[in-house]
Amino acid sequence: MVMISDLLYQLAGSAMAERELADELRTDLPTVQQCLARLGALDIVHGPNGAERLWTAVPEDAPFDVVVSKAKAGGVNVRDTLPVFVARA
Repeated sequence: MVMISDLLYQLAGSAMAERELADELRTDLPTVQQCLARLGALDIVHGPNGAERLWTAVPEDAPFDVVVSKAKAGGVNVRDTLPVFVARA
């Protein structure tokens, strides 16, 4: 199963569109969108920007270890699967 750490890894150091994230993680778009919205509310990721609905790590282009540390500091269990993370909302 895809974990939050996998999603954060994809966003670390780059910007990605929601659809691109869902395709890369081989999961459904609504789940990815809900995860991104929750992570955005915690100021771990930022978006969506532009017509492509791009998301970036906070700070923009932050390396993976910085993004994971920020998520953990925000109380996110980065080993949660995407559906479990969404269900805890």
